[in-house]
Amino acid sequence: MQRRLVVTVAVLALIAGGVTGCKKKSEEQAQPPQSVVSTAKSATTNAPPSPSATGLTGEQLFKQHCAVCHPNGGNTITPSKTLSAKAMADRSKITKPEDIVKIMRHPGPGMNKFDEGMISNDDAKKIGEYVLATFP
Repeated sequence: MQRRLVVTVAVLALIAGGVTGCKKKSEEQAQPPQSVVSTAKSATTNAPPSPSATGLTGEQLFKQHCAVCHPNGGNTITPSKTLSAKAMADRSKITKPEDIVKIMRHPGPGMNKFDEGMISNDDAKKIGEYVLATFP
């Protein structure tokens, strides 16, 4: 009798753990990417952040928005398209921060779009300046 009770409790524990685990995965999958959340938040306020509202440096902004796909100036999606200033100039004639802002606003396949509601023009320019200065 005691063995049967132990087996029953063990089975119930496995079932409960499995249900809880599935629920966590469903909740994680249901969460939209942070970029979607940020865009949705700015869309609901109908006002992009003021140009210098963040007060963050180009490096901080790069780490916040870009470093996941461009660690150390690389490119996890298209490895041949690094953020090296020389490579960008040779490949795409990108030579100034404004060129990088244009790419952020209208990216090619594989890159997220960063509109003014997500990153102000001043902050986007800070990112461009940081990229050109940091990844020669």
